[in-house]
Amino acid sequence: MFILSTVALLSAATAGMADAETSRVNYSNCVTDFTITHLDKKTARGAFRKAVVDACPDERSAMIAAMKKDEMEFGSTEQEATDYATEEADGVLTAFTEGYSGYLSSSTRPVREE
Repeated sequence: MFILSTVALLSAATAGMADAETSRVNYSNCVTDFTITHLDKKTARGAFRKAVVDACPDERSAMIAAMKKDEMEFGSTEQEATDYATEEADGVLTAFTEGYSGYLSSSTRPVREE
């Protein structure tokens, strides 16, 4: 009985982590597409930094919700879970804002995740 409970718990945790990872990839891919659009337009770095903050609100919300749910299942308080999930979503944005100049100057593009 204990083994069955453990397996069920691990399966639920793995499913939750998969949801969080899937939502992170969806958000990242949406921001990738947004970034490519602005690179093609040759949007200035400052204008891109302002615009990207509001990009992909549905995907960002889904990522934060999935990560928050996971964290709370592992015993975090609601505030801890919210802070962690928001920090992770902000990290996705930071990667794109910090890389934008490099993409722009080298005529390269970010790549979507699979």
